[in-house]
Amino acid sequence: MNIFKAIQQGFFKVWICKRMVLLLYIAIFLMALCIAYPLKKLLESTVGHSLMVQDLMKGFDYEFFNDFNNAYGVGWTPIFDQSIVVVLLFLLLYVFFSGGIYAVLTQVPKSNYRAIFWANSAQYFWKILRLSLFFLVIHSLVFALFALLFYALVNGELQNEGVISTALKIVLPCYYLVALFFFVWQDYSKYFLVTAPKKWIISTLVESFRFLRAHLMNVYFLYLINMLFWGVLVFINYRITLLIDIESYSTILLSFFVSQLFLLIRIFIKLINIGSIVSYTSLD
Repeated sequence: MNIFKAIQQGFFKVWICKRMVLLLYIAIFLMALCIAYPLKKLLESTVGHSLMVQDLMKGFDYEFFNDFNNAYGVGWTPIFDQSIVVVLLFLLLYVFFSGGIYAVLTQVPKSNYRAIFWANSAQYFWKILRLSLFFLVIHSLVFALFALLFYALVNGELQNEGVISTALKIVLPCYYLVALFFFVWQDYSKYFLVTAPKKWIISTLVESFRFLRAHLMNVYFLYLINMLFWGVLVFINYRITLLIDIESYSTILLSFFVSQLFLLIRIFIKLINIGSIVSYTSLD
């Protein structure tokens, strides 16, 4: 079946171009550091010498957070503002990288690796940014539609857990299936934009939509398999996290390295998804 062959080929494409995994990891790590460092300095300047910090090593403590927020809440504001800026910068950076990622996984070059990546990242940045903004509007409308549906099903009974639970069981699966189509459409549009660049974004959207309409079941199945890989990874990460009893700085370091390992694997799986999209369209 083309689906499993596409996943296999996608894996080997990413493995050949695995430097991109490291590049994305470094970008995410640096962005996270920009958020974590100010938070670290805030904690050191406020409760750095308090024994309560030891309790945080065991996990999230709501009582500590509430007391800290009441006493030093003003310190959160600049950190929160900076975090928003960092997240927006990272999203722009990922948009910038997208053209290079799709180009490299399409060509799988044996040489001029960096030249192809950076050239295509710069060439398609503005087009992919416009494409991303278009789908951001679509995703917002879809979310708003299902939020209204949820509110209609709840019928104002937001304090009734049974009603909320029943409404979520109806709304969430439907929302996931509908939203998934637009995420798939977005990824395939990026592929068609990079491999067969059109003058207008609308031409790419139409071409990718026609492809999805002709291969809808296979495309959905391919995406769901890749999502399954991600789900298994999250479950394994969760189970391992439970096994690590954070009581000292050595266990903190162990937990940190485990989390970074899983982040690398998560990025690898994300690129396999893109690689399988590239492979499936070429197998068609």
